[in-house]
Amino acid sequence: MKKIILVLLLSFSLVSFAEADNYIKGRVLEKIDTYETPDSDEVSYIDTYNVEIKEGIDRGATIPIEFPIYREDAFNIPLKSGKSVVLYTEIGENGDNIYYIADIDKRGGLLTLGALFLGLIFILGRLKGIRAAAALVVTIIATFFFFIPGVIEGYSPIGLSVITALFASLVTIYFMTGISTKGHVAVLGSIGGVACAGVISYFFVYKLGLTGYTDMDSLNYASFLRGIKVKELISAGVILGSMGAVMDVAMSISSALHEVEGVNGELTSKNIFNSGMNIGRDIIGTMVNTLVLAYVGSSLFTIMLLIMQKTEFPLIRILNFEFMAVEILRSVCGSLGILVTVPLTSYLAGVFHSRMAERKSQEREEAVRG
Repeated sequence: MKKIILVLLLSFSLVSFAEADNYIKGRVLEKIDTYETPDSDEVSYIDTYNVEIKEGIDRGATIPIEFPIYREDAFNIPLKSGKSVVLYTEIGENGDNIYYIADIDKRGGLLTLGALFLGLIFILGRLKGIRAAAALVVTIIATFFFFIPGVIEGYSPIGLSVITALFASLVTIYFMTGISTKGHVAVLGSIGGVACAGVISYFFVYKLGLTGYTDMDSLNYASFLRGIKVKELISAGVILGSMGAVMDVAMSISSALHEVEGVNGELTSKNIFNSGMNIGRDIIGTMVNTLVLAYVGSSLFTIMLLIMQKTEFPLIRILNFEFMAVEILRSVCGSLGILVTVPLTSYLAGVFHSRMAERKSQEREEAVRG
């Protein structure tokens, strides 16, 4: 899921969700002046840069733009010659355009990162890599054009996330395996694991009295989110967040057991189940760590701040912060989904193997009679 999120950010950084007339692209040419501001408590000095306007009515023009350097270094943007920047423009009192440097333009770097990601998929995965990329695009479309609009319209985030997870599992796995027994087992195993994670998270959202507003900043949007089932977004996040890891485990076990069946067709369903459990035990440790560390990594800055203020926040307070409870809930419920996926996928592989063996046996008997 983390890979999907990264590609989502990359893809949608090129899409404008509103009119972008006030924000345009520019390029820093050179610094031409610097002067101090001794009377300011916040700004240390002001640099002036020649900036080439890349878009808008002044496209191609070079305009000097002042850029404040704050005394608090964390507020400053690292500008230098050749940097692409985002400019904010407004109409001045005289009717002319006034420009301000708003930020570094990161789209070029994101495109490079995305190209590297897709390039390695194609090189290492070849045909399956192309299929994986296609499945990823379909998942992105389903998330942004079905799940999110549905939530905004007031539909249940849990129901929409289940449909999205089911659709993504079907598309991703069948794109990779085709319509096959191996794919059926992986799809059913991943659906079962994700459903388990969602049900457990739904129960504990109410058990823990969570509201869905994970911090004080999110409360500022309470009036904006009227009609949206914010509390259900927690469980929906667990379902979508665990989907990738659970699907990975289900596909790994199903694929491995399919190879085992191909080598030794005399195995019983019990043998298949035991083999799946042995394979799953090796996968569980790394996948659970992957999921937990992914959630820790996403909240690393906040966790670090809490540890730095541990004398002010006792453990009883930290564990009762909603954002902390939500992160723990996501990690544990996602891991429980993985744990359930292992025996479920192994069992389903055994059942399908048993049915295939019976069918082949019947076909042989009918051939002998015929």
